[in-house]
Amino acid sequence: MQDASGRLNIDRDSETETADQPSQIVEVWSQFNKPIFDWLALALVVVFFLAPLSVIVAPIAAQREASRWRGDFRFTESSNIQILEAASWRQGKLDIPVREWDTALSEGKVYSHFPPLFTIISAMLLPLFGGVPHWFILLFIVLPVPILAYLLFRRATSSPIFGALLAIGFVCGTSAWPVMDRTLSGCRPYFVNHTLALVGLLIFLIAYQGQRRTWVAGLGLLMATMARSLTAAFMIPLVWSAWKNEPDAGRRRQWAALALICLSIVAVPLTMNTLKFGHPLKTGYMLIYEGRDDSFAQDAHEHGLFSTAFLTRNLYYHNIGLPKRHVISMAGQREVHYRPNMVCTGIWWTTPLLLWLLVDLVGILRQPSARILLLASACVYVPLMLFHASGNVQRGYNRFSLDYLPAILVLIAPKCFQGWRRWVSVAMIVWSVVYFRWMI
Repeated sequence: MQDASGRLNIDRDSETETADQPSQIVEVWSQFNKPIFDWLALALVVVFFLAPLSVIVAPIAAQREASRWRGDFRFTESSNIQILEAASWRQGKLDIPVREWDTALSEGKVYSHFPPLFTIISAMLLPLFGGVPHWFILLFIVLPVPILAYLLFRRATSSPIFGALLAIGFVCGTSAWPVMDRTLSGCRPYFVNHTLALVGLLIFLIAYQGQRRTWVAGLGLLMATMARSLTAAFMIPLVWSAWKNEPDAGRRRQWAALALICLSIVAVPLTMNTLKFGHPLKTGYMLIYEGRDDSFAQDAHEHGLFSTAFLTRNLYYHNIGLPKRHVISMAGQREVHYRPNMVCTGIWWTTPLLLWLLVDLVGILRQPSARILLLASACVYVPLMLFHASGNVQRGYNRFSLDYLPAILVLIAPKCFQGWRRWVSVAMIVWSVVYFRWMI
């Protein structure tokens, strides 16, 4: 069902607090729904992200955490191919001067095939700082993720405490953490683009779940698609929301905003493809394998970028992806070690909170807004299962899951802290945080 504010409210009436807990406990929890606790809960999320428990527990871990914050450091052309592309843009060229890993070779020229958002950001920062400052990455790309996650899950759970717990579970207990960690430490395009897409996707979900302002949701989605193309699937709930919920008085204005945003989402990549590779549907992705004979290149040349030939492998690694078993025999002694695999790691046991999706699936499918959001998530998930690469090298995590995982967490948020579930959910979050922060 959906409440008066328009936010997702999945079958809340089917399970109440009083069914499992005395009314006195309900009253205690309700005392935390005050503005001061919103600020305290948000501070908790940010502090946990910036100064995690490892800083307090272990001096070695503290030194490792402190090394992530380099205020006077700048990422330059050698750090990220998109910064090099931005430098070329400022010289009036679309191609880049050298061929590096994962660059596209087309008619003797070398191009970046990555979506353009970070290139645009870098082009604006280069004349000011001679690169992309580390503090900019921290303050304007990475730090917005925990803040927006709290705002999203605070609204989804209607509780600052549970919103903070779920935000911590998302930021520190999913693949978001290793991705943001690598964004800060190395600024490689894969991780930067995923982090930027998270920012855009969270903005979209906040708007979709709340007042459903089309232009806010659309701008967030535009940001996400300019960093991770598959997130364009969330145009489905964007269009549905505008059609279903906008008042008659503002319908023309909102539909104009929707048309402009959808046109931009489609036109930007098609235009870049045409300018670089001569055809609007030629992304340049296949061209990165020119002259390469690694396993990715072999798979892509043999089966294409998307194929059912990859389905079994991707289903295993994305959903199960257990640690690898290593047996060492020396001088008659045999040792067995388990290490996170490098290909991809299953989402269900590393973030078991997602299992509530299976429990609540019937209730989710009953609600139109939730059903549409789940459909969009499936439209992201299915192509990933057919993709020729699973996102590696990624030790013990699954970065591609971030293209749909925030939407899934929004769907399970309204009920995952109800009654006895809250204790199970807290245990799940604790396991996920321990795994992603200190076991990979």
